[in-house]
Order: sequence, then structure tokens, then C-alpha cells
Amino acid sequence: MHVEALSALVFYSPHPEQLAVFYRTHLGIPFESHGHGPIRDHLEAWLGGAPGHGVHLAILKGNGPEGHRGSVAPTFRVADLDRAVTSMRDGGAKQVRAVFDIGEGKRLASFADTDGNVFSLIEVKQ
Repeated sequence: MHVEALSALVFYSPHPEQLAVFYRTHLGIPFESHGHGPIRDHLEAWLGGAPGHGVHLAILKGNGPEGHRGSVAPTFRVADLDRAVTSMRDGGAKQVRAVFDIGEGKRLASFADTDGNVFSLIEVKQ
């Protein structure tokens, strides 16, 4: 077996609306309310395509499967890392890792969202 692509990232949160506002405000991710099939009401967004295409992001209230309260650490690609970091800081986001060069034309910085989940922004120069 091999992984072909990232399909979805699911966040479990005690405050899903607050978390959605954070990602909407700071990263422009358009979370909206949804409910379908056996999945309880949740907030979702699609990156890189229309619904059903790209990467599905979802925020569900409460804990993960079997009561597990895990964390996710997504990495979001940006065109201009310096501009993105300044925007995040100016908006009050907590930076947890300064910008650093990871080689091969990639630079990365990390922040914490309102639930304390760490996520990174990466710039890739081709």
C-alpha cells in the first residue's frame, strides 16, 4: 500500500466555531456548516478544488474516535512566507517556531491555533 495524496484533515475541538473563525481570519480557509450521511453536523472546507476535489478539512465538536483527543499538525503552503508570518503576527496569532530554512528551497514557520494545535506555513521556491 502507498499513499497517493492528502485527502482530509479532521480537527476535533471543544470550540469548533472559534477554531473555524481563526482559520478563516488568518488563512482564508472558507469553513462552512455541513452535515451529511452519518457524519454529525460539522464545519468543512475544501482546498485546491471544488467539493469532492482537493483536500477536505473538517472541524467536529468534541473528541475523536473512541474519546481520543488528538491533535493535528497540518502544513499549509504559501507563496510568500515573510508576508504570511507578518499577517499572522499582526492578527494576534501565536508564533511557536520562527522562520527557518529546511533546505531544498523550503522555509517554514509554525503557529498555534485557538485550541493549541500547532500548524506550519511553508514556502517552496522552485
